[in-house]
Amino acid sequence: MKARAIKRADVASLHAKIGKTAPYEANRTLALLSKMFELARRWGFVPDGHANPARDIDRFKEQKRDRWVTPEELPRIAQAINEEPNQSARFALWLYLLTGARKSELLQAQWEHIDWTRNELKLPDTKAGRVHYIPLSSPALALLREIPRVAGNPYLLPGKLPGAHLVNISKPWNRVRTLAGVADVRLHDLRRTVGSWLAQSGNSLHLIGRVLNHSNQSTTAVYARFGEDSVRAALERHGTQIMGAAGLFPVVDAMEEPAPDQKPSP
Repeated sequence: MKARAIKRADVASLHAKIGKTAPYEANRTLALLSKMFELARRWGFVPDGHANPARDIDRFKEQKRDRWVTPEELPRIAQAINEEPNQSARFALWLYLLTGARKSELLQAQWEHIDWTRNELKLPDTKAGRVHYIPLSSPALALLREIPRVAGNPYLLPGKLPGAHLVNISKPWNRVRTLAGVADVRLHDLRRTVGSWLAQSGNSLHLIGRVLNHSNQSTTAVYARFGEDSVRAALERHGTQIMGAAGLFPVVDAMEEPAPDQKPSP
């Protein structure tokens, strides 16, 4: 169809068709079409007064995912990853967990992007539209040193085609999550796991946003509730210090229960 011939009804029909099985994908497609027609107007593919056919179409209701890998699940996932026969996929899944990088950005990473002196990975083309530097931890560096380099292939995670990077990570991940018994954990949840575990360790939302290369602070705010345990522990220590300074009971380890004779007096 010619761009100017596409009507709102055509876009609405496509949106509804995709939405029967993939509502999130349908909404992303609608947003993409809206941007395409805005650019088409700027570039003269459609007249200035041409109505954007992707506007004023009700999107499917979305529910933000709140799934991440728990400490109880991680050993099973780790074992399943190590048993995955696809070597590149095996390395990729570990790097997701260790760096929190986005899937496409990590798959396109090249050996020349690693600074072995500064121990960091440079991602030159990111969703945020800026270069992102990921500090590499000792486990990540050890993993990278294990990856065999393929002659003529510049990518960390080589694919089947000569000189190409790994593309299909979904099938290996489906095998891993099935074997680990975590069928509801999606690949993107591994990135969310990095943010949630960092939050639970008491790291600030600002730091987490930098690690995950978020452009919008509200995107990082979803991890705020994962830091509640750290806040609770901090207030527990604070309360113990206050009561100790007041002479109501001796200062003790905040994570220990005071003995009966240490309870504050009425």
